[in-house]
Amino acid sequence: MKRIPLLIAFVLALTLIGCNMPRATDNAPLPSDLSITHTYQTVEAEMTRLAPTATQNVLPPTSTPQPTLSIPTSTPLPPATATPLPCNLAAFEADVTVPDGTVMSPGQVFTKTWRLRNVGTCTWTSGYQLVFHQGDAMGVPAGYAQALTAGTVPPGGTVDVSVNLTAPMTPGTYRGYWRLREPGGQYFGLRNGGSFWVQIQVSTAAANTITLTAVAGESGTVRGDGGLTNTEIIVGDSSTNFGLQVFLSFNISAIPVTATITEVKIDFTNYTLFGNPFTGPGPTGGLGCLGVYQHDYGTLDAGDFFAGVPSGPNFEWCTAAALSEVATDNDFRVQLQAKLGVSNRLQARLQFPSVFTDNDGNADAVSLTNPRLIVSYTTP
Repeated sequence: MKRIPLLIAFVLALTLIGCNMPRATDNAPLPSDLSITHTYQTVEAEMTRLAPTATQNVLPPTSTPQPTLSIPTSTPLPPATATPLPCNLAAFEADVTVPDGTVMSPGQVFTKTWRLRNVGTCTWTSGYQLVFHQGDAMGVPAGYAQALTAGTVPPGGTVDVSVNLTAPMTPGTYRGYWRLREPGGQYFGLRNGGSFWVQIQVSTAAANTITLTAVAGESGTVRGDGGLTNTEIIVGDSSTNFGLQVFLSFNISAIPVTATITEVKIDFTNYTLFGNPFTGPGPTGGLGCLGVYQHDYGTLDAGDFFAGVPSGPNFEWCTAAALSEVATDNDFRVQLQAKLGVSNRLQARLQFPSVFTDNDGNADAVSLTNPRLIVSYTTP
Protein backbone atom coordinates (compact mmCIF):
# COMPACT_ATOMS: atom_id res chain seq x y z
CA MET A 1 0.00 0.00 0.00
CA LYS A 2 3.02 2.42 0.48
CA ARG A 3 4.40 2.01 -3.05
CA ILE A 4 1.81 4.37 -4.76
CA PRO A 5 2.69 7.63 -2.87
CA LEU A 6 6.35 7.10 -3.55
CA LEU A 7 5.78 6.73 -7.26
CA ILE A 8 3.57 9.84 -7.31
CA ALA A 9 6.28 11.85 -5.61
CA PHE A 10 8.79 10.60 -8.11
CA VAL A 11 6.62 11.59 -11.04
CA LEU A 12 6.09 15.10 -9.55
CA ALA A 13 9.81 15.49 -9.20
CA LEU A 14 10.34 14.62 -12.80
CA THR A 15 7.63 17.12 -13.78
CA LEU A 16 9.34 19.91 -11.87
CA ILE A 17 12.64 19.05 -13.42
CA GLY A 18 10.99 19.08 -16.83
CA CYS A 19 9.46 22.50 -16.16
CA ASN A 20 12.81 23.99 -15.25
CA MET A 21 14.60 22.67 -18.30
CA PRO A 22 14.91 25.09 -21.28
CA ARG A 23 12.56 24.37 -24.08
CA ALA A 24 13.60 23.85 -27.63
CA THR A 25 11.65 26.90 -28.62
CA ASP A 26 14.10 29.01 -26.55
CA ASN A 27 16.75 28.12 -29.06
CA ALA A 28 19.14 27.84 -26.16
CA PRO A 29 21.77 25.12 -26.47
CA LEU A 30 21.57 22.17 -24.11
CA PRO A 31 24.19 22.01 -21.39
CA SER A 32 27.00 19.75 -22.28
CA ASP A 33 26.57 17.73 -19.08
CA LEU A 34 22.87 17.01 -19.68
CA SER A 35 21.67 14.35 -22.08
CA ILE A 36 19.08 11.65 -22.47
CA THR A 37 21.52 9.22 -20.95
CA HIS A 38 21.86 11.41 -17.89
CA THR A 39 18.13 11.50 -17.48
CA TYR A 40 17.89 7.72 -17.52
CA GLN A 41 20.68 7.46 -15.02
CA THR A 42 18.86 9.83 -12.73
CA VAL A 43 15.67 7.80 -12.91
CA GLU A 44 17.58 4.55 -12.32
CA ALA A 45 19.32 6.03 -9.28
CA GLU A 46 16.03 7.13 -7.81
CA MET A 47 14.50 3.67 -8.27
CA THR A 48 17.54 2.08 -6.66
CA ARG A 49 17.18 4.41 -3.67
CA LEU A 50 13.54 3.53 -3.22
CA ALA A 51 13.95 -0.28 -3.61
CA PRO A 52 15.33 -1.08 -0.11
CA THR A 53 12.51 0.85 1.47
CA ALA A 54 9.89 -1.16 -0.42
CA THR A 55 11.65 -4.40 0.37
CA GLN A 56 11.64 -3.66 4.06
CA ASN A 57 7.83 -3.71 4.02
CA VAL A 58 7.60 -7.32 2.79
CA LEU A 59 6.87 -9.61 5.70
CA PRO A 60 9.13 -12.66 5.79
CA PRO A 61 7.31 -15.97 5.58
CA THR A 62 6.59 -17.52 8.89
CA SER A 63 7.47 -21.17 9.42
CA THR A 64 4.99 -23.49 11.06
CA PRO A 65 6.63 -25.11 14.10
CA GLN A 66 6.95 -28.89 13.76
CA PRO A 67 5.60 -31.01 16.58
CA THR A 68 8.20 -32.75 18.67
CA LEU A 69 8.16 -36.55 18.12
CA SER A 70 8.16 -38.62 21.23
CA ILE A 71 10.02 -41.91 20.57
CA PRO A 72 8.90 -44.53 23.06
CA THR A 73 11.62 -46.42 24.80
CA SER A 74 11.42 -50.26 24.56
CA THR A 75 11.03 -52.21 27.74
CA PRO A 76 13.52 -55.13 27.82
CA LEU A 77 11.90 -58.57 28.06
CA PRO A 78 12.73 -60.59 31.13
CA PRO A 79 15.14 -63.50 30.49
CA ALA A 80 13.47 -66.82 29.63
CA THR A 81 13.31 -69.25 32.47
CA ALA A 82 13.82 -72.92 31.63
CA THR A 83 11.07 -75.17 32.92
CA PRO A 84 12.67 -77.93 34.95
CA LEU A 85 11.97 -81.47 33.79
CA PRO A 86 9.88 -83.62 36.11
CA CYS A 87 11.31 -86.71 37.74
CA ASN A 88 9.02 -89.12 35.85
CA LEU A 89 8.10 -88.48 32.21
CA ALA A 90 7.93 -90.74 29.15
CA ALA A 91 7.89 -90.21 25.39
CA PHE A 92 6.45 -92.62 22.82
CA GLU A 93 9.07 -93.85 20.33
CA ALA A 94 7.45 -96.58 18.22
CA ASP A 95 4.96 -99.42 17.92
CA VAL A 96 7.45 -102.28 17.78
CA THR A 97 4.63 -104.76 17.15
CA VAL A 98 0.94 -104.50 16.23
CA PRO A 99 0.71 -101.01 14.72
CA ASP A 100 -2.63 -99.23 14.99
CA GLY A 101 -5.31 -100.86 12.85
CA THR A 102 -3.72 -104.31 12.70
CA VAL A 103 -6.34 -106.83 11.61
CA MET A 104 -6.90 -109.72 14.00
CA SER A 105 -9.13 -112.75 13.92
CA PRO A 106 -11.65 -113.22 16.79
CA GLY A 107 -9.91 -114.55 19.89
CA GLN A 108 -6.42 -114.21 18.40
CA VAL A 109 -3.64 -114.07 20.98
CA PHE A 110 -0.96 -111.45 20.31
CA THR A 111 1.86 -109.55 21.98
CA LYS A 112 1.85 -105.76 21.88
CA THR A 113 5.22 -104.03 22.29
CA TRP A 114 5.78 -100.29 22.70
CA ARG A 115 9.15 -98.53 22.69
CA LEU A 116 9.25 -95.75 25.29
CA ARG A 117 11.95 -93.21 26.10
CA ASN A 118 12.71 -91.91 29.58
CA VAL A 119 12.63 -88.09 29.18
CA GLY A 120 12.43 -87.35 32.92
CA THR A 121 15.29 -86.97 35.37
CA CYS A 122 14.78 -90.18 37.38
CA THR A 123 15.99 -93.66 36.44
CA TRP A 124 13.28 -96.26 35.84
CA THR A 125 13.76 -99.47 37.80
CA SER A 126 11.93 -102.76 38.24
CA GLY A 127 9.66 -100.95 40.68
CA TYR A 128 8.07 -99.02 37.81
CA GLN A 129 4.95 -100.59 36.25
CA LEU A 130 2.95 -100.72 33.03
CA VAL A 131 -0.73 -100.39 34.01
CA PHE A 132 -3.96 -100.87 32.05
CA HIS A 133 -5.85 -97.59 32.31
CA GLN A 134 -9.15 -97.71 30.43
CA GLY A 135 -10.86 -98.72 27.20
CA ASP A 136 -10.81 -102.23 25.78
CA ALA A 137 -8.88 -104.56 28.07
CA MET A 138 -8.36 -107.27 25.43
CA GLY A 139 -8.08 -110.08 27.91
CA VAL A 140 -6.41 -108.42 30.91
CA PRO A 141 -8.33 -107.79 34.16
CA ALA A 142 -9.22 -104.32 35.43
CA GLY A 143 -6.24 -102.64 37.07
CA TYR A 144 -3.79 -105.08 35.49
CA ALA A 145 -0.14 -104.10 36.10
CA GLN A 146 3.26 -105.59 35.28
CA ALA A 147 6.88 -104.53 35.63
CA LEU A 148 8.02 -101.90 33.14
CA THR A 149 11.56 -103.28 33.05
CA ALA A 150 13.62 -105.99 34.68
CA GLY A 151 16.66 -103.70 34.85
CA THR A 152 17.08 -99.94 34.76
CA VAL A 153 16.36 -97.25 32.17
CA PRO A 154 18.37 -94.05 32.79
CA PRO A 155 17.21 -90.61 31.62
CA GLY A 156 17.47 -90.53 27.83
CA GLY A 157 17.34 -94.34 27.55
CA THR A 158 14.64 -96.47 25.89
CA VAL A 159 12.81 -99.63 26.85
CA ASP A 160 10.65 -102.07 24.86
CA VAL A 161 7.72 -103.08 27.05
CA SER A 162 5.39 -105.91 25.98
CA VAL A 163 2.02 -107.22 27.17
CA ASN A 164 0.18 -110.35 26.06
CA LEU A 165 -3.38 -109.64 24.88
CA THR A 166 -6.30 -111.43 23.25
CA ALA A 167 -8.51 -110.00 20.50
CA PRO A 168 -12.26 -109.83 21.33
CA MET A 169 -14.58 -112.37 19.72
CA THR A 170 -16.86 -109.80 18.07
CA PRO A 171 -15.74 -108.02 14.88
CA GLY A 172 -15.05 -104.31 15.31
CA THR A 173 -12.43 -101.72 16.23
CA TYR A 174 -10.94 -101.90 19.73
CA ARG A 175 -8.59 -99.59 21.63
CA GLY A 176 -7.09 -100.00 25.11
CA TYR A 177 -5.24 -97.24 26.97
CA TRP A 178 -2.17 -97.82 29.13
CA ARG A 179 0.00 -95.67 31.39
CA LEU A 180 2.95 -95.91 33.77
CA ARG A 181 3.21 -95.92 37.56
CA GLU A 182 6.25 -95.12 39.69
CA PRO A 183 7.18 -97.12 42.82
CA GLY A 184 5.39 -94.66 45.10
CA GLY A 185 2.06 -95.30 43.38
CA GLN A 186 1.86 -92.07 41.35
CA TYR A 187 0.75 -92.43 37.72
CA PHE A 188 2.59 -90.66 34.93
CA GLY A 189 2.53 -90.84 31.17
CA LEU A 190 3.70 -89.14 28.00
CA ARG A 191 4.80 -85.53 27.73
CA ASN A 192 2.25 -84.92 24.94
CA GLY A 193 -0.57 -86.86 26.60
CA GLY A 194 -1.05 -89.10 29.57
CA SER A 195 -1.81 -92.47 27.96
CA PHE A 196 -0.62 -94.59 25.05
CA TRP A 197 -2.68 -97.34 23.48
CA VAL A 198 -3.08 -100.47 21.40
CA GLN A 199 -5.69 -100.46 18.64
CA ILE A 200 -6.77 -103.44 16.53
CA GLN A 201 -9.43 -104.31 13.99
CA VAL A 202 -11.17 -107.65 14.57
CA SER A 203 -12.51 -109.29 11.42
CA THR A 204 -13.77 -112.73 10.46
CA ALA A 205 -11.73 -112.35 7.27
CA ALA A 206 -8.64 -111.53 9.25
CA ALA A 207 -4.95 -111.80 8.68
CA ASN A 208 -3.39 -114.71 10.56
CA THR A 209 0.16 -115.57 11.49
CA ILE A 210 1.43 -119.05 12.22
CA THR A 211 4.94 -120.19 13.10
CA LEU A 212 6.10 -123.47 11.58
CA THR A 213 9.01 -125.31 13.19
CA ALA A 214 11.05 -128.09 11.58
CA VAL A 215 9.45 -131.47 12.31
CA ALA A 216 11.71 -133.64 14.47
CA GLY A 217 12.49 -137.02 12.90
CA GLU A 218 11.68 -135.69 9.42
CA SER A 219 14.48 -133.10 9.48
CA GLY A 220 18.21 -133.68 9.89
CA THR A 221 21.70 -133.71 8.36
CA VAL A 222 23.15 -135.91 5.61
CA ARG A 223 26.95 -136.15 5.17
CA GLY A 224 28.71 -136.54 1.85
CA ASP A 225 29.85 -140.10 2.71
CA GLY A 226 26.28 -141.21 3.48
CA GLY A 227 26.20 -140.48 7.18
CA LEU A 228 22.80 -139.33 8.49
CA THR A 229 21.59 -137.80 11.75
CA ASN A 230 18.17 -136.59 12.86
CA THR A 231 19.42 -135.12 16.13
CA GLU A 232 21.62 -132.36 14.71
CA ILE A 233 20.92 -129.76 12.03
CA ILE A 234 24.33 -128.64 10.77
CA VAL A 235 25.39 -127.48 7.29
CA GLY A 236 28.91 -126.90 5.90
CA ASP A 237 31.80 -129.34 6.03
CA SER A 238 33.15 -131.72 8.65
CA SER A 239 36.62 -132.09 10.13
CA THR A 240 36.96 -135.15 7.86
CA ASN A 241 36.37 -132.89 4.83
CA PHE A 242 32.91 -134.18 3.94
CA GLY A 243 30.12 -131.86 2.92
CA LEU A 244 27.12 -131.51 5.24
CA GLN A 245 23.63 -130.73 3.96
CA VAL A 246 20.54 -129.93 6.05
CA PHE A 247 17.02 -131.11 5.23
CA LEU A 248 13.98 -129.40 6.80
CA SER A 249 10.36 -130.56 6.82
CA PHE A 250 7.50 -128.22 7.90
CA ASN A 251 3.97 -129.35 8.70
CA ILE A 252 1.54 -126.95 6.97
CA SER A 253 -1.68 -128.80 7.76
CA ALA A 254 -2.80 -126.09 10.23
CA ILE A 255 -3.11 -123.56 7.39
CA PRO A 256 -6.60 -123.65 5.80
CA VAL A 257 -6.58 -124.82 2.20
CA THR A 258 -8.61 -121.71 1.32
CA ALA A 259 -5.99 -119.38 2.77
CA THR A 260 -4.09 -116.80 0.76
CA ILE A 261 -0.43 -116.72 1.79
CA THR A 262 0.64 -113.09 2.13
CA GLU A 263 4.15 -113.48 3.55
CA VAL A 264 6.73 -116.09 4.55
CA LYS A 265 9.67 -115.20 6.80
CA ILE A 266 12.69 -117.44 7.39
CA ASP A 267 14.02 -117.36 10.93
CA PHE A 268 17.41 -119.08 11.23
CA THR A 269 18.68 -116.54 13.75
CA ASN A 270 19.35 -119.14 16.48
CA TYR A 271 22.64 -120.63 15.27
CA THR A 272 26.20 -121.54 16.23
CA LEU A 273 29.25 -121.12 13.97
CA PHE A 274 32.14 -123.54 13.61
CA GLY A 275 35.24 -122.26 11.82
CA ASN A 276 34.71 -119.84 8.93
CA PRO A 277 32.03 -121.29 6.64
CA PHE A 278 31.08 -117.96 5.03
CA THR A 279 34.63 -116.91 4.10
CA GLY A 280 35.61 -117.75 0.56
CA PRO A 281 34.75 -119.59 -1.58
CA GLY A 282 37.84 -121.66 -2.37
CA PRO A 283 40.00 -124.48 -1.01
CA THR A 284 41.52 -122.19 1.63
CA GLY A 285 38.92 -119.48 1.74
CA GLY A 286 35.74 -121.10 3.02
CA LEU A 287 32.53 -122.38 1.47
CA GLY A 288 30.78 -119.29 0.09
CA CYS A 289 27.11 -118.41 0.60
CA LEU A 290 24.55 -120.62 2.32
CA GLY A 291 21.53 -121.27 0.14
CA VAL A 292 18.08 -122.76 0.80
CA TYR A 293 16.40 -124.79 -1.96
CA GLN A 294 13.04 -126.47 -2.35
CA HIS A 295 13.52 -130.22 -2.11
CA ASP A 296 10.61 -132.66 -1.75
CA TYR A 297 12.67 -135.48 -0.30
CA GLY A 298 9.80 -137.33 1.50
CA THR A 299 11.37 -139.56 4.16
CA LEU A 300 14.94 -138.53 4.89
CA ASP A 301 17.68 -141.08 4.05
CA ALA A 302 21.37 -141.14 3.12
CA GLY A 303 20.60 -141.01 -0.59
CA ASP A 304 19.11 -137.51 -0.29
CA PHE A 305 22.56 -135.86 -0.33
CA PHE A 306 22.58 -133.61 -3.42
CA ALA A 307 25.90 -134.06 -5.27
CA GLY A 308 25.13 -131.95 -8.32
CA VAL A 309 25.31 -128.22 -8.95
CA PRO A 310 22.15 -126.59 -7.55
CA SER A 311 20.38 -123.83 -9.45
CA GLY A 312 18.59 -120.80 -8.11
CA PRO A 313 18.41 -120.84 -4.34
CA ASN A 314 15.20 -119.58 -2.83
CA PHE A 315 17.31 -117.42 -0.56
CA GLU A 316 20.95 -117.20 0.51
CA TRP A 317 23.08 -115.77 3.29
CA CYS A 318 26.67 -114.76 2.61
CA THR A 319 27.64 -113.58 6.10
CA ALA A 320 26.87 -114.54 9.66
CA ALA A 321 25.44 -111.05 10.20
CA ALA A 322 22.87 -111.66 7.45
CA LEU A 323 21.89 -114.95 9.05
CA SER A 324 21.23 -113.05 12.27
CA GLU A 325 18.24 -111.30 10.69
CA VAL A 326 14.81 -112.71 9.89
CA ALA A 327 14.46 -112.80 6.09
CA THR A 328 11.33 -112.44 3.95
CA ASP A 329 11.27 -114.79 0.96
CA ASN A 330 8.73 -114.59 -1.85
CA ASP A 331 9.80 -117.93 -3.39
CA PHE A 332 8.78 -119.74 -0.22
CA ARG A 333 5.47 -117.88 -0.29
CA VAL A 334 4.74 -119.06 -3.83
CA GLN A 335 5.77 -122.65 -3.08
CA LEU A 336 3.73 -122.78 0.12
CA GLN A 337 0.65 -121.47 -1.68
CA ALA A 338 1.02 -124.21 -4.28
CA LYS A 339 1.22 -126.89 -1.55
CA LEU A 340 -2.10 -126.00 0.11
CA GLY A 341 -4.68 -128.68 -0.62
CA VAL A 342 -2.00 -130.83 -2.30
CA SER A 343 0.38 -131.80 0.53
CA ASN A 344 0.66 -131.25 4.25
CA ARG A 345 4.46 -130.79 4.08
CA LEU A 346 6.77 -128.09 2.79
CA GLN A 347 10.37 -129.38 2.55
CA ALA A 348 13.69 -127.71 1.76
CA ARG A 349 17.44 -128.34 1.62
CA LEU A 350 20.28 -126.12 2.89
CA GLN A 351 23.82 -126.27 1.49
CA PHE A 352 26.87 -124.24 0.51
CA PRO A 353 26.68 -124.58 -3.27
CA SER A 354 30.13 -123.46 -4.34
CA VAL A 355 32.15 -126.28 -2.74
CA PHE A 356 31.31 -129.14 -0.42
CA THR A 357 34.51 -128.78 1.63
CA ASP A 358 37.56 -126.55 1.82
CA ASN A 359 39.78 -129.54 2.67
CA ASP A 360 41.44 -127.83 5.62
CA GLY A 361 40.74 -130.62 8.10
CA ASN A 362 38.56 -128.36 10.22
CA ALA A 363 34.80 -128.18 10.62
CA ASP A 364 33.44 -125.04 8.93
CA ALA A 365 29.72 -125.18 9.51
CA VAL A 366 26.53 -123.56 10.82
CA SER A 367 24.53 -125.45 13.43
CA LEU A 368 20.86 -124.39 13.53
CA THR A 369 18.64 -124.55 16.60
CA ASN A 370 14.87 -124.45 16.08
CA PRO A 371 14.79 -123.26 12.45
CA ARG A 372 11.33 -121.94 11.64
CA LEU A 373 9.07 -120.26 9.10
CA ILE A 374 6.69 -117.44 10.07
CA VAL A 375 3.69 -117.52 7.73
CA SER A 376 1.05 -114.82 7.35
CA TYR A 377 -2.21 -115.51 5.50
CA THR A 378 -5.79 -114.39 5.15
CA THR A 379 -8.97 -116.43 4.93
CA PRO A 380 -12.19 -115.67 3.07
